[in-house]
Amino acid sequence: MFQEKVYRTEVLNKMGHVFERFRILMRTSSLQQEEIETIDYHLSQIIKVLNK
Repeated sequence: MFQEKVYRTEVLNKMGHVFERFRILMRTSSLQQEEIETIDYHLSQIIKVLNK
């Protein structure tokens, strides 16, 4: 089910994967505007947490 503990390195790896995947998709123009807006919303939420 849910992972008991989240490790910093795992979070960094996920963030790196998201960055690389987004770069690839932007080059191929596979994302619709609505999907980009959803990604932007979630990244904004992550930034809010990091800025606390």
